[in-house]
Amino acid sequence: MRILVAADSLSLPRPHRINNFNPVTENELAVHYHETYGSLIDRKLRQNNPELYIEVINRGQRSCTIKSVAEQFADHLFFFQPDVIVLQVGIVDLWYREHLGGKQYVNVHEFSVYYSRILEFIKMRPQVKLAVVGILPTSVKMDTRYSGINKQVTLYNQVLKKGADNNQVFFIDMEPDLNPKQPQQYLLPDDHHLNKAGNQLVAGKLLSLLQAIIYNVAGFQHYQQNHFDEAYSNFVSSYESFSDYADNLYNLICLAFDRNEFLLLKQIFDKIQKHNLHHTELNDLIHTVREKANL
Repeated sequence: MRILVAADSLSLPRPHRINNFNPVTENELAVHYHETYGSLIDRKLRQNNPELYIEVINRGQRSCTIKSVAEQFADHLFFFQPDVIVLQVGIVDLWYREHLGGKQYVNVHEFSVYYSRILEFIKMRPQVKLAVVGILPTSVKMDTRYSGINKQVTLYNQVLKKGADNNQVFFIDMEPDLNPKQPQQYLLPDDHHLNKAGNQLVAGKLLSLLQAIIYNVAGFQHYQQNHFDEAYSNFVSSYESFSDYADNLYNLICLAFDRNEFLLLKQIFDKIQKHNLHHTELNDLIHTVREKANL
């Protein structure tokens, strides 16, 4: 599995004071490369899946906006040929810039247009997954200084979330995890960049999705070889890792029905309804299974 990270500086190592960093006297960083979420998922996936080829390519850039990513996305997708692209942008785009008279680098309409271009690209490679990391809020202090900036975070996140189908494009919501009154839990003192714990948080959420994808692929391979017990076990593991993955849900429901696992089916159906998942083929399958199993 090759994973490419297309992101801003939140994906990169960072010194304690980047504007005053002295390479002669400073060796200790606030976040070292091995502590970034890209490096963390690389090591953890290798550890959990020693039989697989795992490669994480971090193409993060400082001050990167969604416009920059959209302009480079063809390279990311067609030339690096990843299995998964992690997209993590937005805070640079939406931040109010004093040198621009309070304007943003990329307003929400432009943000939506560039995101649509990225989605058009990803549809050209249906087998490639896009994991979109949501924008984290900032502190109450910053929200006061830049009035309403956290409302902008929510607005831009809504754009990102609308593009997700939980089958090829996944949105990883970060807003609920950060309390603007206690930003230092996950952010550096600039109330913007991820600290070590913040990188661990993002890595953990990405790992849940990535491991679910791996389990689902393994399950499908076992199914093609008529190893139905192994296939079922992998589909269950995928579901336990990331329960909203539509392709795996379809596979798991089919096998669970064949095995008369009606209790599990009911749990799955209840969760799908609770999470308000919409996927045409999956919804059609659920309707059919409900009728046949009288669930």
